[in-house]
Amino acid sequence: MKMSLSSKVLIISHYYKRTLTGGGPPQEVRDFFLPKVKKLYYIEHPFPSASDHKSSMTIYRDGRLEKQIFSPPVYGPDWLRYILNVIFALYFYIRSPLVYDICVSLDNLNTFSVLPLRKLNLIKRLVFYTIDYTPLRFKNVILNSIYHFVDRLACYNADAIWILSPRMILARKQNGVDIKRIAQSIHLPMGANLERIKIQHLNRINRHQIVYAGFLMEKQGIQLAIESLPKVIEKIPDVKFIIIGQGEYERKLKQLVKNLKIAKYVDFKGFVEDHEELEKILSKSALAVASYVDTPDNYTRYTDPGKVKLYLGCGLPVIMTDVPQIARVIKSKKAGIIADYNSNSFAESIIKLFSNDKLYNKYRENAIKLSKNYNTNTLIEKALNKTN
Repeated sequence: MKMSLSSKVLIISHYYKRTLTGGGPPQEVRDFFLPKVKKLYYIEHPFPSASDHKSSMTIYRDGRLEKQIFSPPVYGPDWLRYILNVIFALYFYIRSPLVYDICVSLDNLNTFSVLPLRKLNLIKRLVFYTIDYTPLRFKNVILNSIYHFVDRLACYNADAIWILSPRMILARKQNGVDIKRIAQSIHLPMGANLERIKIQHLNRINRHQIVYAGFLMEKQGIQLAIESLPKVIEKIPDVKFIIIGQGEYERKLKQLVKNLKIAKYVDFKGFVEDHEELEKILSKSALAVASYVDTPDNYTRYTDPGKVKLYLGCGLPVIMTDVPQIARVIKSKKAGIIADYNSNSFAESIIKLFSNDKLYNKYRENAIKLSKNYNTNTLIEKALNKTN
């Protein structure tokens, strides 16, 4: 699909933490389009666990923020919030241009909310950007069935589906989706903004610093990295673990650190709003962790985690569990190590790279080399060109 300066773009997403910067999929898509079109409209709704309860539409002109329009804050059960998300999306549409050349909608509910506009040809091209998918989205059977019903509608009525991993196609097929009826699926893996990241010289990094960046949820497995630290400390006494992010599991992680008596080795940075500042912290570290828990409801199994690509882009070898597909790629390219989900295996993997400079340097070189395959702007450009 070809874009011009006069093209009108709409992006719809959900968020955990409202920020005008950031490096998640919706922000990267927004930043890709901003210099290419005169006006861009960006709608975002809060997830139920978000601290901010307002939906918003941010309007950009000539690449700069022009104004923001907010909905009233919404409180109540999750199902009510999701219904109101659809209503607010239509409300924002009324406050915006009548016709969009392309709408990139992240998740099935947002795609569902604009299907009437696509049917009326008020949206010329509708892209359903699937950033996560799992057969077991909700433990409640009714909610899970509704979720997959909406997902099928989105798949059957969008003009194109951008997927993070080919595993999503297989998972949908196994879950009853008629693959012959769905829109064209275009592989758009997660990446990193390599033009923005400044990789530090080897002699300027903290050689024994580990880092994690992302949401603090149990399924992300940060607890495994923490549990492995006592064994690492025995061999690497100056080790430091930087944890960046917020989330529902934060209090339990801090309690775990306290129980293990390793507080001086762990630094909870909280949420870092400025993504360039986040990249600076990562680039000064030596090693990153992605210790996902292998459970049926962990959508990471079917997706392509962004944090791993960001780690590689910052020059960090990754110690991770064998849950997402990218783990096998990282192992094969020797840009990181797959560890079993137990503290002994995880600790041994960290110690292996921290105690051998020659080996570490090679893995770091491989991580930087592998990251060149995941330049965000290049990946989005290729996906857009394939979108008919």
